[in-house]
Amino acid sequence: MHILLVEDHPFQQQILRSQLERAKPESLVDVASSGKEALDRIGHRTPDVLVCDLNMPEMDGITFLSHLAKMSFSGAIIISSAAGPEVIKSVHQMCKSYRLSVIGCLNKPARPDHIRSLLELAARYLAGPQPPVTGQPLRLLSEAELDLAFEQQWLQPYYQPIVDMQSGRWCKNEALIRLVHPEHGVLSPAQFLPVIKKMGREDELALLSIQHVITHLEHFASRRVAVNITPRTLISFGFVDSVLALIQDVPAISQTLSFEITESDAIEHAGPSLEAAARLGMYGFKLSIDDFGTGYSSLKQLDQLPFEALKIDIGFVQALPESVTAGAIVEASLLLAQRLSLSSIAEGIEHPGQWQTLRQMGCQYAQGYFIGRPMPAGQLAQWHREWQEKKW
Repeated sequence: MHILLVEDHPFQQQILRSQLERAKPESLVDVASSGKEALDRIGHRTPDVLVCDLNMPEMDGITFLSHLAKMSFSGAIIISSAAGPEVIKSVHQMCKSYRLSVIGCLNKPARPDHIRSLLELAARYLAGPQPPVTGQPLRLLSEAELDLAFEQQWLQPYYQPIVDMQSGRWCKNEALIRLVHPEHGVLSPAQFLPVIKKMGREDELALLSIQHVITHLEHFASRRVAVNITPRTLISFGFVDSVLALIQDVPAISQTLSFEITESDAIEHAGPSLEAAARLGMYGFKLSIDDFGTGYSSLKQLDQLPFEALKIDIGFVQALPESVTAGAIVEASLLLAQRLSLSSIAEGIEHPGQWQTLRQMGCQYAQGYFIGRPMPAGQLAQWHREWQEKKW
């Protein structure tokens, strides 16, 4: 691993470099004393991991990060700063909009255990599928390419485990759709989901995921699997009938399959939504609300539909424990879930600090890269063995 530390203060530079080298002895750690020097170094050799201060002379870290975006930097970024939480939050949002991968923030003075956990997270990020190197936004696949993807069965779910936060027990999974291209590998959902929605093939995609779950039941060992659907799919003609028809061939499917309603779309038709949800619930299928707090009329949806679980949005989870605002939102969401007798699930946990914070808050279930990446069904058993040995 090649790490570039960008830090102008000589003492902080010496301390951080020493801590990075101890945390990852096999790595090469280079240093730059300014943003301009760092850009010059990156022009000659691109690092895997960038540790960047924000308050620097000549070119501050925020301006430096905006230059990185223009250079299509695809490595892992760790922000090292004594800036306040609101500044850090704004920088995170800026980097997200620029498609830069900020995996965490080091407060000054940095703790060695925090440095180690962030470098482990960086290693997992670098080992996974990387976005295409381009200065332009991700290329959306064409409708013709997606027609072919449906025909050739390139669209398939990967499964991300969900565990109990108190016991660590693996108890359920989420099916996350991926496009496995024969030439380009595993493509980001951002490259095809908007087009599938535009084509009106969301229902077909949901049924494809359900069929995949059915054909891979042995890998889940009676644990539930959640499939994402939009409110439009929930009320679309024939969708619920198609789901209920599966019970004839797979009687136990309602005890395995559940649905996550994405909150990014409004539920515009309360009557049909209640009808669909009631029919699914009558046969044992469970519903949960995804990305809680980020979309349309969250509280109204909770009141309207018979949800059994509330998923806390990844944006709030990943801001923990640094962001006071995110902490307050998460605490309020957990209290709401408790008062409504709903299960609480935190998604997007990436490092031990987030895990411990949510565990102390009383969150029931968790998923994220700290636990396991989305993976083919056949890899779940191996993941489970490794997870049982992990000290969390």
